[in-house]
Amino acid sequence: MVANSLWHQFTQLSKPVLMLAAVFGCHAVMAQVQSERNTWRWFEVEVLVFAHTNNEPEAESFSWQGPSAPENVHYDFLTHYFAPDIHPAIVTLPECKVPAIVPTFDRDSVLCARPLELSQWLPMNWHRPERAIALLDRAPEQVVDGPGGDVNKATNVFLAPEKQLELSAMRQQIVRRGVGKPLMHLSWYQPVFERQQNYKVRLFGGVNYGKTYAPSGYPYAPEEDEFIAFEAKANAVKEEALSDRLAQLMQLQQQAGLHFTARAEDQPLAPPPLIQRPQQPEAVWQLDGTMHIYLVGNYLHIASDLELREPQQVLWQPASLSAQADQALQGDSSGSFLRSFNLEQLRRVISHETHYFDHPKLGLIVQIRRTDLSAPRY
Repeated sequence: MVANSLWHQFTQLSKPVLMLAAVFGCHAVMAQVQSERNTWRWFEVEVLVFAHTNNEPEAESFSWQGPSAPENVHYDFLTHYFAPDIHPAIVTLPECKVPAIVPTFDRDSVLCARPLELSQWLPMNWHRPERAIALLDRAPEQVVDGPGGDVNKATNVFLAPEKQLELSAMRQQIVRRGVGKPLMHLSWYQPVFERQQNYKVRLFGGVNYGKTYAPSGYPYAPEEDEFIAFEAKANAVKEEALSDRLAQLMQLQQQAGLHFTARAEDQPLAPPPLIQRPQQPEAVWQLDGTMHIYLVGNYLHIASDLELREPQQVLWQPASLSAQADQALQGDSSGSFLRSFNLEQLRRVISHETHYFDHPKLGLIVQIRRTDLSAPRY
């Protein structure tokens, strides 16, 4: 009891000191940020990304690689633009007194928060940006109309309004000629640093394949009714007599229908029998990747690392002979795989020029424009 009383007195006396320390600490951080900001060189960046629509056979051979995990980047403004974080608003609501079984629409039941909605570990916590955006079927916009801002006062990257886009005529021409399908067109303001500071921007758009494919590129298990049929088929194969299986394999061999081969190195491994959908979905975007704009001396550089994902049919080739024999008996070795095509290029560029990064599957057009704060400031 004495210890509790002393602790209470200490916390009461220390509150003003802690508050003053927090205020002075906040001012110190703000002063440091402002000091650093005075050396930043700001540019406006406009990016147009489109997928080629030609159906001609591919002249270039690509490996069968799945999607790469998105990087942790400094600038991920699209997630918060498409799915604003409303968690601060949720936590200010009063707690719901009685969990409603039947939805009601009176003020007390609608404007309240349930405890489960405030947990960051449960799927009820739908309002967080990374979870809300995973529920989308596709990116809400191809042409992003940002809120804009004042480059002279900004302390972080911000999206520009659609009216500032200078590549709109080019985007319309691409659509009119039928040579490509725009996936994303936007413009933003950002400070540009040296390469080693690694300030990358994440860009994504198009279809969200996360409801059908796992981040590895393999499809999720079928729905419940199809799953039951799949499981029954798998059990039937297991229960089949070994002698019958050997007889069928011999028959396939005589009919030249059995071929044991080594799996090609660039071919994806056959998927596990079942890939369950996670309780918390994860977005897998048609277009995803990063763009790194940096300075070497006074020269601008663009390092693009973007992926275009496409569902494609694949003939699975298991690694083991026993798995190949099972596949031959089942008679169907085809499946679907979310194949990834990578556009990774590095280029030194000049501001106010239009730069085109080409790829058999993907087109990237970039303009970097100077602002009043683009000149070196020391």
